[in-house]
Amino acid sequence: MPVPIAEAVSPRRLIRDEVFVRLLDAIVDGDLTPGEQLYDAEIEKWVGVSRTPVREALNQLAAMGLVEIMPQKRTRVTPIDPERLRALIDTVGSLVVGIVRDATPLLTDGDKDALRAFAERMGDGSDMAELVRERVLTDGFVGVFLRRLDNRTLAKLFTRHLPEVRRALIAAPSSQAFEKGAPYVAAAVDAAVAGNGAKAAKAVSDFWNKGLVTVVDEFGTKEAR
Repeated sequence: MPVPIAEAVSPRRLIRDEVFVRLLDAIVDGDLTPGEQLYDAEIEKWVGVSRTPVREALNQLAAMGLVEIMPQKRTRVTPIDPERLRALIDTVGSLVVGIVRDATPLLTDGDKDALRAFAERMGDGSDMAELVRERVLTDGFVGVFLRRLDNRTLAKLFTRHLPEVRRALIAAPSSQAFEKGAPYVAAAVDAAVAGNGAKAAKAVSDFWNKGLVTVVDEFGTKEAR
């Protein structure tokens, strides 16, 4: 397990939380790859902590579906499973559609400016993977609606499920899913800025079901080889 190079744990953050965030970022960004085995001793050396917070962090990641723990055998980064990914995209997509529909009437001028900025940066979707890696897709698009709706239950669900989706999008074999989805995201932004929640929600649904779902097929093809 070639652990990433990083600074020591920040004293201003709880140790278990620091370890969790370090591992989460490394898994989602692809520094720790799907199927890669994880060794407590190497993580302890990397983060500079004892075994207890490492196991606590790994257990948290296992509950999120990002780590697979087999007692007395191995701990590894969970491989990307196309069937699970499809179900996850369906679930998260349904949540986003509802959030966009309900939050659109509440958007402020600042929110609309943020969405316009996102649409401009997105372009044709060819570098969407980088936008996902930099959290621009989540924070600059989905996050705008989520924050405006201010629903803690939905926020927790996204905290639980979105990292697994982000990991798959970053690791996608190509940018096909993003390029297919780009026109729908642009349409969603236009509709949201115009205050049309139903139209914005429909565009987001198309983005998820006609764009992002493409990545599932790509992983399925890759797995079959």
